[in-house]
Amino acid sequence: MVPAPVAHGPRPDQHVVFAVVTWNVHAGRADLPRFVDDLTQGRLTGFPVRDYAILLQETIAGNKFDVVALARERQAWVYYTQVRESKQGPSGNAILTTLMPLTVQPIVLPRVRRVRKAIIASFEIEGQPMFIVDAHLENRTSWLQLALLSPEGRKRQADALLRELPGGNGIVGGDLNTWLGPDEPAWRALMQRFHDTPTDPAPPTFADRLALDHLFFDLPSGWTATRWVVQERYGSDHHPLLGLVMAAGRPS
Repeated sequence: MVPAPVAHGPRPDQHVVFAVVTWNVHAGRADLPRFVDDLTQGRLTGFPVRDYAILLQETIAGNKFDVVALARERQAWVYYTQVRESKQGPSGNAILTTLMPLTVQPIVLPRVRRVRKAIIASFEIEGQPMFIVDAHLENRTSWLQLALLSPEGRKRQADALLRELPGGNGIVGGDLNTWLGPDEPAWRALMQRFHDTPTDPAPPTFADRLALDHLFFDLPSGWTATRWVVQERYGSDHHPLLGLVMAAGRPS
């Protein structure tokens, strides 16, 4: 299946600085190489994408879609941090990108049920300092309780993440498990901090009705962002959420 391009590209007076994607790859089941091919070759956007930052959750180290091996093949940069052991192997978060970071660090979030982490990477992109964050928040408080019973736990995790962020411009993406939608305290806290996030309703990324995955933007002056859900899941139970960061003029 070849995904149909989605017309969310730049205006004639803009250029794409980079693409950013957040994607829960469902315990490493998602076909990451094919997704990267579709992104870079323009099948998802209608034009080839040169630079990208792909934020992954539940990626499995050493499996057939191993992100470290893919980065080596594509001459990209990757940072992987293990979060826990799983039946499929070591499971963690990763940032796969063509952009060279200046610094990178993992952050352990307050524990609700399981260990959860975020990755914070800093960059200089077209002369602008920026950070990019990959986060995965808790989905429920215990096996005996529904996910809907843990919004305060996610809020504690979001607040802890916000305290760790540097000042200035940046992007936060991840699977935030926001089962309550805009009523989630974690979602509201991040929206307040990242004021360039599109204000249209967050599109559903899970089960065709739940917006669990998000991209939040605080951008340099004159930059804009758009985001949409990729039609195909590539073997995951989550759709990728794809964003474009755009600036005025042509790249220098």
